[in-house]
Amino acid sequence: MEKQGISLLISLLKMSEETLLLKLPFILKKLGYKKTESTNNYIFAKGNIPVLLIAHVDTVLKSPPTEIFYDSEKTVMWSPRGLGADDRAGIFSILKILEDNSLRPSILFTNGEEKGGIGAKAFVLKYPKSPIKNLKYIIQLDRQGEKDCVFYDCGNKEFEKYVNSFGFKTE
Repeated sequence: MEKQGISLLISLLKMSEETLLLKLPFILKKLGYKKTESTNNYIFAKGNIPVLLIAHVDTVLKSPPTEIFYDSEKTVMWSPRGLGADDRAGIFSILKILEDNSLRPSILFTNGEEKGGIGAKAFVLKYPKSPIKNLKYIIQLDRQGEKDCVFYDCGNKEFEKYVNSFGFKTE
């Protein structure tokens, strides 16, 4: 991972939930999203393709880590108190996807996932029907490990095969 990417990931890991909820709408606007909907429970930015990418801003840690170490030889990051990478790694991945191409999927960052999916429930209550016209895929970047994937009620074997063609394995 390049230095700029490492710096971005470390800054995401060190931010509080409140700070992330304040900063992410500005980052999304910089990346080309004209309008974002922001609450204490979620941030939603509507894209121009029928795909929704999801990650959550909260972690199991009571407060973010203050010390983070990175070993560039082994490409490993750690912190004595834990990284809180669940799901800051998902947020990082979404931002890198947006940075590296011109496609603009819709984005949903939720809060309170570690406390029972509070943000996701608030979003669904506001939008009982999808606010995204002809939505085809919902992809949540929140998995343990680096090569596993799951498909809940997907039923689309072709999509599953496509995802697995990148080296993932369905769990």
